[in-house]
Amino acid sequence: MESKRRLGRLLAVKSLYPERIGAAPPLEAFKNLIEQEEYPEESLEFAKRLVEKVSEHLNEIDELVKGVIKNWQWDRVSAMDKAILGIAVVEFLYFPENPPKVVINEAIEIANEYSTEKSGIFINGLLDRIAREKGFL
Repeated sequence: MESKRRLGRLLAVKSLYPERIGAAPPLEAFKNLIEQEEYPEESLEFAKRLVEKVSEHLNEIDELVKGVIKNWQWDRVSAMDKAILGIAVVEFLYFPENPPKVVINEAIEIANEYSTEKSGIFINGLLDRIAREKGFL
């Protein structure tokens, strides 16, 4: 069974992904997602806070990630990876109670399960660089 935090992160990623492909605003996607199934209240609250923070600070988050990408172009990063990176970066910046190593590990695990074969390695490298440059690690 997934932890309540992991489930919250996953719900947030699934809510942010539609915006990255031009399909639906994150809060609308979140509402549609949670109507389909029952989730623990703690997971829902955490997911909603993540979605709201990413939505509020999307440009800042994207610019931070773009600043550490080496040998790759932002527009070639998959929509799912952008959603996963957004959650992790917002946790670094606005959820200091969440240990950076846990945030990175969760992002890698979600990427390994829901994105491409190489996404976990890619996300690990970017998040590690951001965490070190910003003094979170």
